[in-house]
Amino acid sequence: MDNSIRLGLSQKLTQTLKMTPEMQLAIKILQLNSLELKNQIIEVLETNPVVELDETKVKENEVPLEKFAEGAGSEQMLVSKEFKEPSRDDYGVDWQKYIEDSESTEFKVSSGSYNAEEETSFENFVSKKTNLREYLTTQLHEVNLSTTQKKIGEYLIGLLDRNGYLRHSAEQIADLLKIDVPVVKQLIEIIQRMDPPGVGAFDLKECLLIQAHEEGYEDDSVTAIIKNHLEELGQNKIVNISKATGYDIEEIQAAAEVIRGFNPRPGASFPSTGDEIYVSPDVFVEKVGDEYVVAMNERDLPRLRINTLYRDAMMHKDKTEKETYEFIRGKLEAARSFLKYVDKRKETIMNVTKAICEVQKDFLDFGILHLKPLTLQDVANMAGVHESTVSRATSGKYAQTPRGLFELKFFFSGAARTQSGEDVSTMAVKKRIDDLVRRENHRKPLSDSDIVDTLKKEGIVIARRTVAKYRTELNIPSSSARRQH
Repeated sequence: MDNSIRLGLSQKLTQTLKMTPEMQLAIKILQLNSLELKNQIIEVLETNPVVELDETKVKENEVPLEKFAEGAGSEQMLVSKEFKEPSRDDYGVDWQKYIEDSESTEFKVSSGSYNAEEETSFENFVSKKTNLREYLTTQLHEVNLSTTQKKIGEYLIGLLDRNGYLRHSAEQIADLLKIDVPVVKQLIEIIQRMDPPGVGAFDLKECLLIQAHEEGYEDDSVTAIIKNHLEELGQNKIVNISKATGYDIEEIQAAAEVIRGFNPRPGASFPSTGDEIYVSPDVFVEKVGDEYVVAMNERDLPRLRINTLYRDAMMHKDKTEKETYEFIRGKLEAARSFLKYVDKRKETIMNVTKAICEVQKDFLDFGILHLKPLTLQDVANMAGVHESTVSRATSGKYAQTPRGLFELKFFFSGAARTQSGEDVSTMAVKKRIDDLVRRENHRKPLSDSDIVDTLKKEGIVIARRTVAKYRTELNIPSSSARRQH
């Protein structure tokens, strides 16, 4: 048997996917929401010396950078739905000839419809929200304390977690600061008397007791349940609590309603920092007549234009050093690619949103019960793009509609089958389950089987385990936990 190694040449044809720089730029820009796109434009301003911020009024004869880059007589480059890299021939531009033919115009990049002459009303500004630390520190300084006590109090406030709890014992804090434990306890009590009620507690039980004290409940059914029967209350074991405490069932139920009205996370309503977090809609959907019109939100996007210094350098190629000329040309190509894919982003998001509105017109007209099943592939077929493009175009994007602000992903949902063979959105089914639970007899709450039977009468065929799944996703307890005695 011949086991020798032989060398030889062979041909093999394979297909591989390579992410070209153009494709990477296209995908990156498509995934940006309006706020991220604004930051990206600002970054281009800071890193590309060829472009500058245009704060003048928009003129009818201004020339977009795409046209500037393409040159006179060149055909507009079309980008496929998969964002394929354009041919290198598209970069063969006679810059000097184009500039000479366009001397009567200003070379500008318009990435939005912002008009610098339009003054923004101060009513549109939202004041900075105070975070929990600042809110409590302000109250601390209103208390008659020594400078040392205020410093210790500020340190304690700084130890509070996101929900307003103090996760360190008084002894641990005293040992860390090398001070007496009573001093720490005194300042903790001061913080616990501050607003919001319950802040500064060590655990849930103490948090609820502080709130009960603020509401005037002392040594009664409310405090008895908080101290000894919170776990049973969570399981809705009203009868067991009644037997253990000696209070009748009606009084226990009343106390339970009071406790449920307390806030178990008093600090959660405050922003984690002093900065407000905004959600800015990427598209606006307005009803005009019987149709819904989609418009991009470009109001706050900066407008760019070509710096005149570099324009002159391009016009006088013979007087410009070759290295300098190539540098400017490269920067112009980079800016042109950026703005080209900004426009492609706008076109894609517009087409995707229009397709969504076409399918979900009944939802926009009548509400969530009329939300139809919709998949990424459905919209991709309607918009003429790839499914992955739809996913990127809708991820993190929001639409301002007549029914409120929704993430574009909201409009996609699976389907449940009706007896007539039609599909109904799972979100509509969830909404119907939520409505049924809200209207049920609290003494005889609907079981999952009861909900299945009710939906079946309405023409919606769904399994009991599916109802249980949807109920869990809606944070609705089981029928035994919802029962009121």
